[in-house]
Amino acid sequence: MTATSAEPRTLAAPAGLLSDVRAMTGRSVRALLREPESFIPALTIPLFFFVVQLGALGKVAERAFGISDYAAFQLPVAVLFAAANTSGGNALVLDIANGYWDKLSLTPVHRSAMVIGTLLGEVVAVIGYSVLLIGFGWAIGVRFAGPEVLGALGLLGLTVLFGVGFAAISVAIALATGSIRATQTAFVIFFPLLFLTPGTLPRPLMTGWFKTAVAINPITYVLEAARSFLFHVNAALLAKGLLAVGLFCCVTFGLTVLAFRRRARLA
Repeated sequence: MTATSAEPRTLAAPAGLLSDVRAMTGRSVRALLREPESFIPALTIPLFFFVVQLGALGKVAERAFGISDYAAFQLPVAVLFAAANTSGGNALVLDIANGYWDKLSLTPVHRSAMVIGTLLGEVVAVIGYSVLLIGFGWAIGVRFAGPEVLGALGLLGLTVLFGVGFAAISVAIALATGSIRATQTAFVIFFPLLFLTPGTLPRPLMTGWFKTAVAINPITYVLEAARSFLFHVNAALLAKGLLAVGLFCCVTFGLTVLAFRRRARLA
């Protein structure tokens, strides 16, 4: 009886990029559902500011600014605010810090699937935030221009594009730095961009340097396009908003790709 040496067999085989993305997306969604405390602040803070703005300026704005429905005027601000509260980068940087990212390099799983799955998981989170806020707006009397369902879907679609573009910023920071602290500060980027918009009053009423700053802020056009679904659907505003959010996503996705390539070389 002779002993024969057998070649070691690989028990795991590549399943394909789409299968890997599906698995990683499911992992991201399950993580959100297991830790509701991670998305409750992202929902309650925009809701708090929405209610405070209505209480403080609602009646005044209708008389002074000529806004017929200040709740409808403020709802897109709250929805975009919630969409910017994405935590995908935080989850990804924890995987990098605890070694899960490196473990993937020892398996047939595409590491890019982890990034794509994280972003798709954030899409699910943004849809959840937006639907709840739109539902709250509906409950207090906010109505959309034209067919209600189409208006709500239009606002939701625009918000998802903006939200996934913003999530890509935190993901890029996580990949580039591997630092939990740096990734958690990604939201700070949004604050000046949010306040340099016609969030409180219409653009024609602005003056001076503030009006100029608002005009060059791309989020201004996303916000105005979102508002058009609530007041009067305007093709020009929608085109500008889609162009702005498209360019925004191109920049943030480009940064994510560069950061991913750098992280892949380090592994």
